[in-house]
Amino acid sequence: MSEPEKIRYLLALNASITVDPVANVTVRALTTSDVHALAELMLDAYIGTIDYEGETIDEAVGEVESWFDGSPLLDHSYVAVVGGAFVSAVLVMMLDGLPFIAIVMTRSDSKDQGLGRYVTATALVSLSDKGEEQVVLYITDGNTISEKLFLSLGAVPQPS
Repeated sequence: MSEPEKIRYLLALNASITVDPVANVTVRALTTSDVHALAELMLDAYIGTIDYEGETIDEAVGEVESWFDGSPLLDHSYVAVVGGAFVSAVLVMMLDGLPFIAIVMTRSDSKDQGLGRYVTATALVSLSDKGEEQVVLYITDGNTISEKLFLSLGAVPQPS
């Protein structure tokens, strides 16, 4: 069975992107001490989705550590917290000279509450405030939730 295709998107950063806070949710920048909580969030968020490939918690920890070991933009990567628990996060890094949204994830029991949009819009506004003009991301073809989110934020699929 072949892996689903990943579609490349570009998103222009402009003043029309706004952050709509969600009640009772705190958003903060990520730190290196967040590895295990992010891995738990990642595993919960991905199970049962098109992007889940049977990963274990140890593999999720490795994925998060790999992101931290790469070129993360910690000042532009955020986590949404409710009652001390991570409920959504966006991980941003540099890729080929552009900010790259590597991962957006939301706990399975917290989906459809605007949390993914909240952390993503926070990251986009932060990047725009820094002077960045565009962001690149890849979405698995068929990941309709991510497609809907990023199209609503102005992302444009790029020809392959």
